[in-house]
Amino acid sequence: MTLQVEGMTCTGCEQRVSKVLRRLDGVREATADHRTGQVRVRFDPIVTDRAVLETQIETAGYQVTDDQQGGSR
Repeated sequence: MTLQVEGMTCTGCEQRVSKVLRRLDGVREATADHRTGQVRVRFDPIVTDRAVLETQIETAGYQVTDDQQGGSR
């Protein structure tokens, strides 16, 4: 799944978002890119879901604005 995220301005932001998501049960991979504002996440939909991912991103101080590519992969 690729999420569009506002507020990432540097590589530190990328690392923060990726780290927060990787800590979640069921998340296999999380990679953020501040240049594109996208976060790619691979996760097990039986263990977690999009709402949990969005909540964690927003708790970290960023805003999820759009789903670029659905699915959990």
